[in-house]
Amino acid sequence: MLLDRDEFVVTYDPAKVSEGTLTATIKRVGYTAQIVSGSNSDLASEEKIVLPQGFPLLDAALAQAQKENKPLVVDLFASWCLPCQRMEQNTFSDATVKALLQKCVFLRVDTDQQPALAKEVGVVGLPDIRLVTPDGKVVRKLRGYQDAEAFAKYLTWLLGEVKNR
Repeated sequence: MLLDRDEFVVTYDPAKVSEGTLTATIKRVGYTAQIVSGSNSDLASEEKIVLPQGFPLLDAALAQAQKENKPLVVDLFASWCLPCQRMEQNTFSDATVKALLQKCVFLRVDTDQQPALAKEVGVVGLPDIRLVTPDGKVVRKLRGYQDAEAFAKYLTWLLGEVKNR
């Protein structure tokens, strides 16, 4: 577990413990738990969830993404979050990342100012970044600090996904 990240991964044998027991144990010791299947190192889509509607900030960004046929990158952050601050200073300022984000609609959402939106999309830790196709499908969730190289890899993959549709 890296202390500068907001999450950690627990690998378990479902033949020895149920998801419910594992989740309850994690919550009992004070952590937030969410079961996520699949490998984080794999760039394949982990799930196909559509973004919620009825949030003006999000609706406007999605409308722009649809109009321009660009992917939407939603960065859910908080000003007090140290990994979020590191991403702003190191990742979003990187020249390669900046160039890739120019090809996307990039929306930064302060979860303290938009708590209902954060709750609706299921934020459990920060930073929480959603990679979204122009039709509103979330094709990837990135949780925790992403360095510039890793984030650029995800953005390149996302742009390829949209181009190949």
